[in-house]
Amino acid sequence: MTHYNGAGETLLIIGASETSDRIAKRIVERGYHVAQTLGARDAVSRVSAGEASVILLDLTTGRVTLELADTLMGLPSCPPIVVLDREPTVERVVAALRIGVADYLSLSDDEDEITHRLTTHLDKARVAAHSAVARQESALHGKEQSNGVTQESTGLELNTARRLLILEGTPILLSAIELSLIELLIRCAPNLVTYEEMSQAAFPSVTDMEHALRLLRPHIARLRRKFELVQNARWRIANLRGQGYALRRIGAPLTARAP
Repeated sequence: MTHYNGAGETLLIIGASETSDRIAKRIVERGYHVAQTLGARDAVSRVSAGEASVILLDLTTGRVTLELADTLMGLPSCPPIVVLDREPTVERVVAALRIGVADYLSLSDDEDEITHRLTTHLDKARVAAHSAVARQESALHGKEQSNGVTQESTGLELNTARRLLILEGTPILLSAIELSLIELLIRCAPNLVTYEEMSQAAFPSVTDMEHALRLLRPHIARLRRKFELVQNARWRIANLRGQGYALRRIGAPLTARAP
């Protein structure tokens, strides 16, 4: 097993089992790097340092729990999390959905399927990382051609392919659900987005609106916290109690969207 050797190409396995060890070897054979850790503190440290593009949370031996996924998702930057479980229960899968994990796998899935699903996530991360580098080079070239004169920066940039929000120059990795929420908020900014509109954007297949709203709350709370962790940020996700949320610049008035 190899250790971290480059952003955008590393699977971080948290926990250990015979299955995840065999999967790790397959992932390495496909040209990706694999790192492994057993402790929550080390996992937080590695993720915070950007030493993973995809996380496999191995719950099969009981050494780690789903609560660790919630902790990792609360960090300013967290890559997609894939859960591997022995016998998933409905309650645990729903809990994982609320946290925002990208995929949920079971030991009942054969190893070919598990490897394929993980490789798909890693492929997306690799493409996104390369695209980000190309965009940075293009932006730098544009600044050089304009003799150093650039337009006023809003301090907010969204890279949907990479699921990356750049807030005041600080990169923030988003879960799939957080991405759908921030896309909607940006599209409607500075106007209000109702709770119902946000729930439909995040959970389009959930028909019970009250249940969708319960699922929404932890995701919007986590997204707001990521904004608040960026120092001197000029943007906040404001809450208009009883109505919804709006993406607004600090000091700007909060307005309702025209019918």
